[in-house]
Amino acid sequence: MRLTIMNETGHTSLELDANGMVEQITDHPTHWLFIDGEMVSRETVNTVDWNEVESVTLTPAVVGGN
Repeated sequence: MRLTIMNETGHTSLELDANGMVEQITDHPTHWLFIDGEMVSRETVNTVDWNEVESVTLTPAVVGGN
């Protein structure tokens, strides 16, 4: 699977298996999680069928304000 981790300077792309993917998701607890383009909650990570996933994106959470 392809993992893209967005950050202030651009992004990092990795090819990972299911264990590596879960580890990276755990290592970025403040990032929003998108699986195949759909935002999902972190609570559902343990129920994901990783054999069906093509891509995961971790994006820093966006906080709005004035």
